[in-house]
Amino acid sequence: MQRLIELAGGIENTELRKKVIELIKNPKLSNTDFQKYPKGDLEKVKTPFSVGDMGVVVREVINHTVTNTELCWQIADTFEKNYGVKVNRDVLIAGSLLHDIMKVYEWKIDEEGDPIPTGLTMDHVFLGVAELYARGFSEEIIHVVAATQGERTPPKSLEALILHYVDTLTSLTEFFTGARHKKPQTPVIVLDEETFKKMKEEKD
Repeated sequence: MQRLIELAGGIENTELRKKVIELIKNPKLSNTDFQKYPKGDLEKVKTPFSVGDMGVVVREVINHTVTNTELCWQIADTFEKNYGVKVNRDVLIAGSLLHDIMKVYEWKIDEEGDPIPTGLTMDHVFLGVAELYARGFSEEIIHVVAATQGERTPPKSLEALILHYVDTLTSLTEFFTGARHKKPQTPVIVLDEETFKKMKEEKD
């Protein structure tokens, strides 16, 4: 956690730096309807990641975020030195530090120490985008977070492009260097039995 705060300290804009650190320290949701979901401890949150049917690796959110942000910083240095392009570091670093912050609501740890879903109806990217919008973050930063995975929202800025590929690289590196096991991925339940039951009761 301390390393995240240190990295956030590199954000030049005072107001933005304050907002990022505040969200890292206390990722409380603005929309009261979503406050029913339990908030995990960012320092303990882990998430599963898999590539095809090659097994599952459990990753630590903080270590992943620190690695991404350090790489983004180094790439910005290299791009500016070798290509002469200006990277908006405040936007890039803020986006990197916050892109996975809402995983504290998406995942919890079971009795065996494995990550399991909380039942959140939105994934961490959607929830993160919604919260950043609610807190008045800039469109540029919101886009960087929204475009991290690159599928639903393709990167449309240099900062978003950098984080997208850095996140892909670190995720694959974590997978191929981590302890993989064949435990099945948590199934995605579109409509569970309880939901069908409620639908039937409402119809009756």
